[in-house]
Amino acid sequence: MAKVQTIGFTEFMDGSWKTPKISNKDLKKLTSTLIKAGCMVPLALSPTAVFAEGAGEAATKAVASTSLSILAHALDPIVQILVAISLPVASVVMIGGCFFFMFGNSEKAWNTIQHAGLGYILIQLSPLFIRVLEQVGKSL
Repeated sequence: MAKVQTIGFTEFMDGSWKTPKISNKDLKKLTSTLIKAGCMVPLALSPTAVFAEGAGEAATKAVASTSLSILAHALDPIVQILVAISLPVASVVMIGGCFFFMFGNSEKAWNTIQHAGLGYILIQLSPLFIRVLEQVGKSL
């Protein structure tokens, strides 16, 4: 037979029954490790105090360029999907604009076709805009 465990209502609702119980020995070890790591963080982040002259600046620039590269290319898959579906969507919207011609609303038809064409062009140029912004970020 399986062992039956009784859980109080408040423990069940707040989810504390799932978390493992930490012993005092483990808690002291964890606290000691966190304090040691916390003392090392300021030393690791101060490039002039720990590193040789100029090495800290090089490390800072390397981290900054890596972060910029990651942020600049984080949305690449989404941009590629938008570029890929922009032609079918713009085509459908332009055909819808042609229906406005059929119903006698030529002003709305021209507006719809114009906006669909402009939206298509801007979506196709969005990778270029992202590259320009990336270059501006690198120059700063």
